Amino acid sequence: MRSLLLASVAVVSLAASALGCRTGEVAKHEPPAAEPAKPAPPEGVLRLGAAIETKDSPVALADVAKKPSAYVGKTFTTTGTVSAVCQHMGCWMEIEDEASAAHIKMAGHAFFVPKTASGRKARVKATLVEAEGPKPACEGGGHGKGGGCKAEAESQLGRPLAKLELVAEGVELL
Repeated sequence: MRSLLLASVAVVSLAASALGCRTGEVAKHEPPAAEPAKPAPPEGVLRLGAAIETKDSPVALADVAKKPSAYVGKTFTTTGTVSAVCQHMGCWMEIEDEASAAHIKMAGHAFFVPKTASGRKARVKATLVEAEGPKPACEGGGHGKGGGCKAEAESQLGRPLAKLELVAEGVELL
């Protein structure tokens, strides 16, 4: 008896739905809210990590090198040409401009720079960290042959690492 009652309710529901469709009553559904469109990067630009606002005016590496204490712990945008990249993972790079250079690590290994990025222009959103001497992760036991990533970087560059050390939140390769 109970199953007969349930079957009757189902038939009545289907009939009511069909009748609504025949009389032109159509349920109106709101389209899902679209996410705001993110601006597409210009052709050939590779964006990695956090977005870099176009309104952020870049700080010259030479200005940071002149007075690093004014920039320690502060996030800013800078630009330069990539002169070396970690060939193991892409977890660091060196950039330079006409007057200065910086060693840049990717924040928390959240993203990596392509190993082929040397020679490309880069825009970097980063924080200057206080130089504390060699880091264990970049010495001997790190990746790279014979001395870790510091030795790898110095070999690629043909000079010691840059004294400015930045931790990048975002990178744009132009």
